[in-house]
Amino acid sequence: MLEIMRSHKFFSVFLLSAITGVIIVTFVFWGIGTQDQQVDSVLAEVEKEKITQEEYWRVFDNAEKYYREQNKTEEEMKRLNLKEKVLNDLIDSKVLMIAAGKMKIKVSEEELQQEIMSNPSFQKNGVFDKNVYLRTLDFNRTAPAAYESSMMRELTLNKMQMLIGETAELSQDEIKVLDALQGEKTQLANAFLSMKRELMTKAYVAGLKRQMNIKINKDMIN
Repeated sequence: MLEIMRSHKFFSVFLLSAITGVIIVTFVFWGIGTQDQQVDSVLAEVEKEKITQEEYWRVFDNAEKYYREQNKTEEEMKRLNLKEKVLNDLIDSKVLMIAAGKMKIKVSEEELQQEIMSNPSFQKNGVFDKNVYLRTLDFNRTAPAAYESSMMRELTLNKMQMLIGETAELSQDEIKVLDALQGEKTQLANAFLSMKRELMTKAYVAGLKRQMNIKINKDMIN
């Protein structure tokens, strides 16, 4: 099976993606709060949207913690080029949010409520509990309004990614390779489709970035 996978370009790309991972995962509690957006703290601007130093380092610290919990070696951590990856992913998320605004893609209060109520962190005996919700946010020094605003952004990004990748499908070549493998193929096929959607999103974002005014001061993170 490994020989088949190594010989196929699609699988090679997938393996590379699986090794490097993705930064923009849901860091549920990352100390979200009021952002100080003074000029001297702005690390990057995408159109008029700002990324502050404080925001960047919070995401970086959580990303680093996440990868270390995956038992990454120092060499693997070095290959991730985490500083650059976090910055690029933050910029990409701003680009997608700007695009979502122009396309009038929104998340309803009902969708947000459902997302929060289905989170096991806020449940007691399998049922959403408002007191648990408030205590959990308080323990993580996060205001409900800030958390809910963050979740709105997260859900909006998810909608954008689904919209961009909804036409993704496996080619006949890729289906043949899957058919040659032994065992359960559904999960693997879904993983490949997910990766293809991610690549489509990256290509879409790259195209948008060429049309946007983006300013970055990398000296702030060096």
